[in-house]
This record gives sequence, structure tokens and C-alpha cells, in this order.
Amino acid sequence: MRTSPAARTVVRLWDGVNRRLTKLSTKAEAFYRRYSYPDWLETHSRVVGAIAEALVAGRRRGAPPIDVDSVVLAAYLHDIGRSPLLAGDARDHNILSGIVLAAEGLGACIEPARRHAIYTVLDPNLAPRTQEEKIVYAADRRGGQVVEPLEDRAHDTARRNPKYAAEIVRAIPHAKAIEREVFADVSFAPDDLPEKVR
Repeated sequence: MRTSPAARTVVRLWDGVNRRLTKLSTKAEAFYRRYSYPDWLETHSRVVGAIAEALVAGRRRGAPPIDVDSVVLAAYLHDIGRSPLLAGDARDHNILSGIVLAAEGLGACIEPARRHAIYTVLDPNLAPRTQEEKIVYAADRRGGQVVEPLEDRAHDTARRNPKYAAEIVRAIPHAKAIEREVFADVSFAPDDLPEKVR
């Protein structure tokens, strides 16, 4: 049976992420089980975590110091608020993610999770401020089920979430600015990201 190039990419990335599980991704796996992550959410969370790992590993010498463990763990757990166990709660998933991570005692992961949704850049009270928050935000802008270009991912997110479509489209230029800021401290370009997370 032949598979499409996109299907092969998913398999390659999935295998690559699984082959190089870190202690933080292993810790995240326990949360995926406990919070009943569906397959799509687990895949997405692994991809975003792997992107954050690549961004952290690629930081240039002399870049401002960051809390590496918190950034990476927050990236793996940024969407815990999408757990089916929280279905029916009307709050946005990023707010729920912060609440769950606070309840789990993961204080350093709260703000990156609360500030990761694409439209948060439009709200001064939720826009990513610290470098840790910006790395998680940038990782989520590129991580869907595979590593994607920022605009493709944004338009797909808008299509799947029509309630937020206008805000998502308005957020794209701001998201690009944050991505440029994050990559200013990284030794590779955004277009090299797919190769870095294999």
C-alpha cells in the first residue's frame, strides 16, 4: 500500500519523537495517560515539545539564560486544558491549562501554557512576555500534527476554530514577530525546524 508524503512525514516525525524521549517528555507521558489525551492531542503535544527542545538546544552562546526544564515541560503540557476530562468547561483551553498545571504543582509551566494560544498576542493581559513564554508560543505556532509553516498552521487553526478565525488572522503578524525574536537567539532558521525535530 502506498502512503502519501504527508503520511510518511507524520510517521517519521512520530518515530523520531518517540526514539529520543527525554526525561521531560517521559514525565509528560504520565500526564497524557492521567488526563486521557486522545491520539491527536498526544501527537500535537509531542511535536510542540520536540520543537521547544530543538529551539532550546539551538540557542546561541550568549543568549539570555532561560529555565530550560520549565520551557520544555510547558511545551509538552501546554494543551492539557484540552483534556476530555475538562469537556464542558466554557473557559478557553489555555486558561484551563494554566489552572491544571497550577493544581499539579508545576508553577513554572503555568504562564507559558496560559499564553500559548495564537490569539493571546492580541490581549495585553495574556500576550507572551518572557523568553520562556515566547519559546512555547513559537513552538505551538509551528507544531500541529507535524512541523508546519506558521501561516499554514494559523490558517488551519482558524478553519477548525471559526469562533476565533478573525482573531487568529489578526494575530499572524504578531506571531511572526515573536517567532523572529525567538529565532534571533537560535543558531538555525525557522525553515530548518523540520529537520531539527526528526
